[in-house]
Amino acid sequence: MKTIWFALPWLAGGCASAATSASAGRLTAYRAALEREGSLRDVELDGYRYCVADRGAGKPVVLLHGLGGSLYDWRHVLRPLSEDRRVIAVDLLGAGESDKPEGEDYSVAAQARRLRGLLDRLGVGRASLAGNSFGGGVALRFAQDWPERTDRLVLLNSICYAEETPCYLWAAKLPCADTLVDWIPLGDATRWVLRGSTGTVGRLSDEELDTYIEEIRAPGRRRALVGTLRAVVPPDVREFEARLRTIRAPALLVWGREDRTVPLALGRRLASELPDARLVVLDAGHVPNQERPEEVVRLMRDFLPD
Repeated sequence: MKTIWFALPWLAGGCASAATSASAGRLTAYRAALEREGSLRDVELDGYRYCVADRGAGKPVVLLHGLGGSLYDWRHVLRPLSEDRRVIAVDLLGAGESDKPEGEDYSVAAQARRLRGLLDRLGVGRASLAGNSFGGGVALRFAQDWPERTDRLVLLNSICYAEETPCYLWAAKLPCADTLVDWIPLGDATRWVLRGSTGTVGRLSDEELDTYIEEIRAPGRRRALVGTLRAVVPPDVREFEARLRTIRAPALLVWGREDRTVPLALGRRLASELPDARLVVLDAGHVPNQERPEEVVRLMRDFLPD
């Protein structure tokens, strides 16, 4: 059975602890702390609200989370990386505290277009992009469509090819999936199952896991996830794959050798097809930014422009 880290929202509908309950109008205590520090804000774009963490000064790097995640995925990376550069972590549409419109286009192409608009609103002309899993796909599409705005890429176990597609992506296409997902009854048993199913989840503390559950229980979150799962493999996937060879931005690929969602073999293939890429393999699973954050921060600091 493949690792199912980014299927977490399908499974985590239980109750969160009071320690991570909303504070000062924010969804979780982590977000409330960022807001108190002056790092978290909402940005309006095309009629939707986006939640963005923005801190530090210098050349900008944008952090893009994977399916089932949010800017919280980067909690171990955000502060240390912002010591010497501007770091912008985004809740993509449908995730975190960003709006979650039903029936919207949640494909990598649509999310890349929205990212361009957000960067315009934030006054960022050119940036480096770091993306994990689905976020890596958004970064790749952005680099394809707007190369003049892409400085460098950091791709952590990024989606890239149609091969090795997990079965639950196809399950999400069932007509009733977006309705059923709101009715999955879960509780403490979910935590036990998740801890045994993925390396990433097994490393989460109770507080961290409760924070994810709190985010996932936000109205519209699971339906937005179904919409994203349905759009992961685009109808023009072969064109997307062919255009990978046109990306000129230098790329650092950071891959967990134990990833069974986007296996290392696909990371090796991506490194060989991108014109200017280097692959680093870590003792991790699908989400190195949570499993090996100190190594990820060091690699990013060494790679990103000063």
